[in-house]
Amino acid sequence: MYLPAQFVNAYVDLFTWILDGSDWSFTGTPILHYLQSGKKPQSPNAQLAHQRFMSRLAQVDPKFTTAKTFNYNDYDYINLSIRRCFIGKACPWEIQETLQLASELGLTNPDTVYKYCSDNLGVDCGGFVAAYWGEGVPHMADTQPVGSLGFLPRTFWSDSHLWPDVRARRRKSAGEISPGDAAIFFKDIKGDDPDIAKQRDSSGTLIEGTGSEAFHIGLVNSVSGGGDKITQLEIAESSGAASKFGSDGVNVRFASVQSSGIAKGLVYAQTGANERIYFLGPPAGWGPELPYTYGEE
Repeated sequence: MYLPAQFVNAYVDLFTWILDGSDWSFTGTPILHYLQSGKKPQSPNAQLAHQRFMSRLAQVDPKFTTAKTFNYNDYDYINLSIRRCFIGKACPWEIQETLQLASELGLTNPDTVYKYCSDNLGVDCGGFVAAYWGEGVPHMADTQPVGSLGFLPRTFWSDSHLWPDVRARRRKSAGEISPGDAAIFFKDIKGDDPDIAKQRDSSGTLIEGTGSEAFHIGLVNSVSGGGDKITQLEIAESSGAASKFGSDGVNVRFASVQSSGIAKGLVYAQTGANERIYFLGPPAGWGPELPYTYGEE
């Protein structure tokens, strides 16, 4: 099994073929930062980088910017996959393909690609989990799958239209929790029921005291415990917090489990006065969207 911590390393240790003059160079292209829509400074940088990318692509052929897919130098590209790289949703192979094309368009080279990645690219929490599960990732056979522009943590938890079996996949005891499960972070649980969501007023502002907010999602890398007791919980994730890689993106850490229990038939880990983690198994047919194996020369 490809563990979530290994998937973190797929971003951290990513390598891509980058054009260097007339030759290709197998170059390190680590994706270390958190990229969430609207979050500074990464999101504004990414938006500008995407605009430059599409402008340069239009100079090659304007049709490339509007087509769902296009072929350039005998290589097929999916436009939505390019966009996903600049909104924090892309899996490793999408980033590899996009950087390869960026180098052909003269936007980066082996000397500048590390900074290009650091300044403009990244993945957010939902993008990381979806890419690990293989949810919402475009392919040539389905270039615009449901969820390709992202899932919210609560969508993962409760959207029965996307996943009819979602409630059955919720973990009911600590012994059911497995590596690869989603760890969904809630705050302000009302009546021990994470399904009671916080309401919004007419302006869209969350109304305190009306329910919980699902504010983050990661993956279980390892867990210890049984019954209603979770004694140790290791999370793989992407977040805006400092990571062990010296950035603010993908990371592996041990959650601060203060207590645990079972309420409303669901097991949870208490991580703060008003914060809990609930657990959800992956959907049927899931599998990580891994980087291409290029093999160094």
